[in-house]
Amino acid sequence: MREFIQLFFLMTALVAVSVFGPARLSAEALPSATGAFKRGDYPQALTLFRQAEQGGDDSAKLKFNLGVTLFKLGRYAEASDYFWQLVAEPQWRDLAEYNLGLVARRQGDQVLAAKYFRRVSERAGSAKLQRLAALQLGNPVEAPAPRSRPWLAMASINGGQDGNPYAVKTELLGEDAVGEDSFFELFGWGQYRLAGTEEDGWRLQGYGFTRRYSELDSLNLGSLSASFIRDLRWNGWGLEAGSGVEWVTLGGERVSQQLQLIGRAKRDFGATRVQLSVIPAYYAGGENYSYLDGWRQRFSARARRETFGADWGVYYLYDTNDREDLQQAAEDYYSYSPVRHAFGSDLRWRFLSRWELRAGVEYRYSVYDGLNRVVDDGGNVLEYERESDRIKTWVSTRYRLTPRFSVDGKLLNIDNRENRALYDYDKTELSLGVSYVF
Repeated sequence: MREFIQLFFLMTALVAVSVFGPARLSAEALPSATGAFKRGDYPQALTLFRQAEQGGDDSAKLKFNLGVTLFKLGRYAEASDYFWQLVAEPQWRDLAEYNLGLVARRQGDQVLAAKYFRRVSERAGSAKLQRLAALQLGNPVEAPAPRSRPWLAMASINGGQDGNPYAVKTELLGEDAVGEDSFFELFGWGQYRLAGTEEDGWRLQGYGFTRRYSELDSLNLGSLSASFIRDLRWNGWGLEAGSGVEWVTLGGERVSQQLQLIGRAKRDFGATRVQLSVIPAYYAGGENYSYLDGWRQRFSARARRETFGADWGVYYLYDTNDREDLQQAAEDYYSYSPVRHAFGSDLRWRFLSRWELRAGVEYRYSVYDGLNRVVDDGGNVLEYERESDRIKTWVSTRYRLTPRFSVDGKLLNIDNRENRALYDYDKTELSLGVSYVF
């Protein structure tokens, strides 16, 4: 536990949308931010503008810069929040409302867009801005803002080495057992927007994953998931509500299928983005996995913040299970209903706009419901409440050969310790692959 605490604290220590372009920052603040914006490097521009905001800059210029940069990144709700803050300031009101009109048009709300453009065309102090608003107002159909495509997808291929595929104590493996094995992975994810926008709409989302070992066919893993999601915005929060199904197989045999409900809420508080989620689910085990039947409830709270040139995140996950558990003929009993608390942190650094490095650590404490009972060959009964402490650490890297095509690498280590040493194990994985965003 002491080692985890030390490791955890070590880790955590570590536009214009209109023709005007971004307003200039003072030379003392971030002179390279507007340069990044002009080059079209909007993620870098946003990082630099955020740094100024975190440093205490609460100026209208910075708010405007953040608004136009977020607009360029397609993050319309966040851009709108910054423009709204400028409406109350007389010298910024007209420009802010003009950009709010552009935001509304991108989101498909032509009525609201026309409302803003009409205000600006009638009362703006700048004749040039009046003319621009009048053009937008008089030609909403002939020159519509480009609409984002309704779908997004990515796929990856990875290969690597697993130092402990069985995730068991090394001493438990026989002399002829495979203690390590190479693997091959395929992963695909996608979503399709059925109606509406990112702020108010409906979408389908799903993924597929498989891992195949060179020798250990019985450990080949597969999963397939599909979800139906409703997106909406309420009182400054971005909300997701929906339901989904998932199928999991091991060695070609069905392990479980689940039906889950999905609820998420996210919001920015200054430079910090907060996300809360709750996912209740019911599992039905396969023919040989009926002891997995039952309920699983998960709640998580996450926060991310850009600071010192890095994107830093922390999270907490609560996971509780109420399963059938395993009762054997010899009166052995094994609980499969753990309550888990996981605390984690990760950092993401981006170098030279193409290379990204990530590192993270997670501590997970688990305690299983009921008393496990084991009867040995001599008829002696051992009863105990199973508890475990797991520390997971990882380092990964991504280099973008093109904006869509990347080379990826990852090193993962898991150190699991339990109150019954029989279940202790260490596991290290190293993988390398490529990914593509469609």
